[in-house]
Parts: sequence; C-alpha cells; structure tokens
Amino acid sequence: MNLEVMPVGRLARSLLLVAALLAFPGAAAQAQGEEGRYYPETGHTLGASFIELYDTLGGTEILGYPITEPFVDPLSGWLIQYTESARMELVPSRLQAEARPRLSSLGEALGGWEPPLEAPTGVFGAGAGCRFYSESHHNVCHAFLEFYESRGGPATFGYPISEFTLEAGRIVQYFQAFRFDWYPEDRGGGRVRIAPLGRAHFERLGYDPALLRPRQPDDLSAYVVSEIHLQASLLHPVAASAGSQTLYLVARDQNLDPVARAAAVLVAHFPNGDRTLVMPLTDDRGLSRLTLAYEGVPPGSTVELEYWVVYGELQAVTQDSFRIWW
Repeated sequence: MNLEVMPVGRLARSLLLVAALLAFPGAAAQAQGEEGRYYPETGHTLGASFIELYDTLGGTEILGYPITEPFVDPLSGWLIQYTESARMELVPSRLQAEARPRLSSLGEALGGWEPPLEAPTGVFGAGAGCRFYSESHHNVCHAFLEFYESRGGPATFGYPISEFTLEAGRIVQYFQAFRFDWYPEDRGGGRVRIAPLGRAHFERLGYDPALLRPRQPDDLSAYVVSEIHLQASLLHPVAASAGSQTLYLVARDQNLDPVARAAAVLVAHFPNGDRTLVMPLTDDRGLSRLTLAYEGVPPGSTVELEYWVVYGELQAVTQDSFRIWW
C-alpha cells in the first residue's frame, strides 16, 4: 500500500528516514582479509603483498585507490598492481628469501626526466623558496616543496627529475615515481594534486582493459556501497488529464551494480498541489516501480517528479517529468 500525504516538506524527509530504517543497509567500511584489502570505491582488492608499502607511503592520499587486481606483468614476470597514481611491483631479491615490494618509477617511464642542472654556488645557493637536491640535480620550489617535504619527500615520491614546467596549460613537476600538478583555482587547500599516472602508464603499456573492471570481493558481506547513482523513467512521456502513470527508478552503486533495499520517496508536483508517496524498496535488480493515479490535470501542463533515495548514510536525488497533452 502506498502512503500518500499532502503537502510536501518536512514530512517527505521524515518518510524517507522511516523507509530507510526498514531497509537495513550496511555501514561503509574497508574489508581486509588474508588475500588483501577491498576498496568499494573502485571495486578492487589491494594485494596482501602490497598493503604495508601502500600504508607506509600514505595510502589513498598519495597512491589513490587500486584500479586493478594484482597481476603478473608479462614483460618482467613480476607481480604488479596499479593504483590511480602509481604502480607497485614485487621484485625478487637475491639477498632475501622473499620478494620485496617497491614503487615503479612512473615519472621516469612516462618521459618526465629532464637533464640535470648545475649545482647552485655562491652565498645564496638555491633560489628563495626552493631546495636543490644534489642526488638528481633538480629543484623543488614553493607549494610543491611544502607538499613534498610534508609527505615524506624522497622516501615517498623519489627525487625530482625535472623542474616545474607547463603541460596542457598547467604547471607540473615530475619525480621518480610521481607527478605533481598545480591547481591554483582550488581554494579549498588542494592546489597541489598527485597526477593519475597509474592509469596513464597502464594504457601506455597496452594491458588488457578488462583488468580495470570492478570486481566484487570474495566475501560478499564485505562489499560496501559508497555511491548511489539513480536513473528514472516512466511508461508514458505524454499522458491524458486523468489516468495513471507507471514510474520506474533504478539505483546503482559506484561500480554500476544494482543496489537492493534502498529507500525511495517520490514527490510529484502537480499544478494543483504536491503529492508525496513512499515507493517500494528497490529489489535485487535495483528497481523500484510505482503506479501513480491522478485526475483533473489541465492539458498542456507538466508534472514534475522528484525522487529522493537513501541507503545507509548515502543520499541521492534525481528528477523526471511527463506532459499532460489531452
């Protein structure tokens, strides 16, 4: 049975909260097991061999989320895994019984190297606001230097292999394993960003794109929905002034998998007033369907439809409409 009330306002949100409590969604979390740590944001599991290195270097802030599963590189025979900003590789060692993980030098591999500079001399040394790294004979300056040093410097990013330069109209600088990009328009404190070299290198080497496809974890209870994407449709885009309209709402997650048991409320804006209805919870296909009966709607008017959806702590809104023609 549909619960219908008039008017809309706080009651619509109250109904949505009540419906959400009935849905019993899980809380967001990262699941870690013996085989690795699953990230629902991209639908990939960080390999157990790489977790310690990943965390030590700064996790998602520095390396971004994993964008592949671990796989054997056909070129080197090593186990590798790509993240948004980097690539990790498990390198065999003659001196140790076990292979050791390290970062690939993506900054160098993607052509960021520039010829080294002469070492600064004289009383003043490197320019104001800059630091010269004798190991690679390049400077890091200003905001890049502050970001670099505050997050581990060479131990995290490797040494600078270029000066700052312009690429596609943006200031960038290459390091052995990373690239910094400058976003002066970002007033929220994120003016220095780490470039997504992981994806760029993956594509440069021509690996199978299927490796990028999101996957569900082996333990399905560990799967976490972190985003809600809605798609609304209806049976009759053009309808009579009295009758019924069948409405469809589909909810999908960050990996475009269906979201079941999401709570939804419809607000239908008719010319003579608003109507608010609680829709059925989404099914295993992520679908909720509702039949909306109405009468006495003037021809030539438009009925605006507003869908509010909640799943756990996530909320999403989308809109649709149909036209009354006769």
